[in-house]
Amino acid sequence: MDRISFEDKSRWNALLNTYSSYLKDAETGVRGYILTGDPEFLEPYQVALLDIPAAETLLRAECEPAYEIELESIIRASKLKIDYIQNFVKHFPIKKPQKSEFIESKRRMDVFRSELKSLLDRKLERENIEKEKNRKFTTRLISVSGGLFFVLSLFILWMILILKRNAKILLEKELIEDRLFEIDDLYQNSPVGFHSLDASGYFVKVNRTELDWLGYAEEELVGKVKWSDLLTEESKQTFQNNFPVFKSTGHIENLRFEAIRKNGSSIFINLSATATYSKTGEMIRSRSVLLDISRMVLYEKELIEARVRAEDANRAKSEFLSSMSHELRTPLNAVIGLSMWLMEDNPKPEQVEYLKNLRFSSETLLTLINDILDFNKIEERMIIIEEIDFSLKEFISSVSSSFTVKAKEQLLSFREEIDKNLPEYICFDPTRMLQVLNNLLSNAVKFTTEGTITLRVLLVSKFENQVVIRFEVEDTGIGISSDKLKYVFEKFTQANQDTTRKFGGSGLGLAISKGLVELMHGNLELESKLGKGSKFSFTFPCKIGKSISSSSLRHAKANSLDLLGKRILVADDIDINRSVVIRFLQRWGIESEEASDGEVVLAKLAKYKIDLILMDLHMPNVDGYMATKRIRENPSWQNIPIIALTASAQLETKEKIHAVGMNDFISKPFYPNDLYQKLVYWISS
Repeated sequence: MDRISFEDKSRWNALLNTYSSYLKDAETGVRGYILTGDPEFLEPYQVALLDIPAAETLLRAECEPAYEIELESIIRASKLKIDYIQNFVKHFPIKKPQKSEFIESKRRMDVFRSELKSLLDRKLERENIEKEKNRKFTTRLISVSGGLFFVLSLFILWMILILKRNAKILLEKELIEDRLFEIDDLYQNSPVGFHSLDASGYFVKVNRTELDWLGYAEEELVGKVKWSDLLTEESKQTFQNNFPVFKSTGHIENLRFEAIRKNGSSIFINLSATATYSKTGEMIRSRSVLLDISRMVLYEKELIEARVRAEDANRAKSEFLSSMSHELRTPLNAVIGLSMWLMEDNPKPEQVEYLKNLRFSSETLLTLINDILDFNKIEERMIIIEEIDFSLKEFISSVSSSFTVKAKEQLLSFREEIDKNLPEYICFDPTRMLQVLNNLLSNAVKFTTEGTITLRVLLVSKFENQVVIRFEVEDTGIGISSDKLKYVFEKFTQANQDTTRKFGGSGLGLAISKGLVELMHGNLELESKLGKGSKFSFTFPCKIGKSISSSSLRHAKANSLDLLGKRILVADDIDINRSVVIRFLQRWGIESEEASDGEVVLAKLAKYKIDLILMDLHMPNVDGYMATKRIRENPSWQNIPIIALTASAQLETKEKIHAVGMNDFISKPFYPNDLYQKLVYWISS
């Protein structure tokens, strides 16, 4: 009877604790909803509202009369708490609870807990008193009956020991059940998914979180469905590829799967798993932890789409710059060509200054266009640093001679300091190296009103066939303040707002130089003090070059007279461009033919013996590319040199020029000497 009574009381105590946990779940769910605004947090609250009335009915039915008043107090406190948090849910999110309301909610919960504790303490005290009375009664009974019923006393003693052991077992069982309940609650309601599979991949156990994700009931999956059956074809292949490896290694981490929910929608899962083995070493079960990464996958897709859009925009920008380059260079070709022609055509004294200004302005505009295109190509990593053998000392001498003249024009002195240990020849890109030095030295001349411009070239190190060379450009100009140093290498930026107004420039020169130096595997550095001057320096590695034979140059020079009487076909759809080229050809004693499109080019080739073709790329009807292809298809014309006249600066254009069979190209606007050198080279060849 004591055992049955104890079990009844323990069951009623457990039911009372369960009733308390319902109220706690309701409060936790509402708190989570208010903090996050996510309605999913209301699920424990809604479940508690359904379970609390049933628990109250069962508590009243099994309550001992002595505790009915306290039980009703507890139920009233619970209802007051429920009513209060229901008011939160009803008015949220229109009305968010204030701090005072949270305090009141906590007070009501404290009242409930106080009533509950009071009842449990009173019940425990009474039960202890009853136990003590029973113990004293048993002791007296044994004492009175000890002599007459010795055997019976021993039996009763044995029964007492059994009862005590059972009570202990029941207490331990209750503690274990509480622990198991906590563990199961953590397993079932964890924010991550858990499942166990057998050796064949069938579900053995799955938690409530994963069931909610997938939309299945537990009985629909356990023992009936394989994990791989829920996967898309691509993810199923990933599972099949990794499951045998997993069975042998016993663990796997961060596999991504796309699973199909019961309603047909997809969910992306990140899975990590470990295996359990039998004594014989065979895998008998796997335990997996799953994370819902659907939102992360969505973000990844959005990032990929954004990157594609950015790449498309960047491509459109490059195409726009290329198109604008062509449109701007084409009229500039005529402007620069005519200005040079007029300068050499004995202009009147009063016209010379105008022509100089015209040529200077057009070349300045061309420089700006080139800077913008160069900067764009550097950003796109479309510039390749070439490796060409050339004389470093001749290169330095040429640069020094040019800027000595420019410095004298500004009443400045130019000084060079050349390391005697520098190699005679290096293998590098002289064009890009000259572009950087021109930018640095031009800035030095521009921003120095008096004093000296110094060019230093130093040998930093030498190992076998490799050398490291350092260029320094130092001036005594206006200098740059320390707080502006970090801005001077940014595009379209100069140290001061009025620098552009005073000295001109686009603010791209140093940005281009920095980009080119980085492509050279170097770094452009700056030291400067306001009012005392600046020193720019860059270091780059290169190979020691081979001696350049001058025989080819002598050959070209010797054959320069062979241009007399040669016939060159000039193909361009713009009359003024053809006129500019033909005037220079006539000066060099070259006969010329004109063509406005590719069809005329083919007709002229059939009619005349042509020694070289200057081919514009963009012409109506048949453009320069198609005309070149048709020329190369005719065996009689395969060896005629074709030089492209192009206003485009794109790397793809240059590659396409060579691909269709053109021998060389010259950019518009061109300088007569550059055109002359190319004509000498290709006609002589």
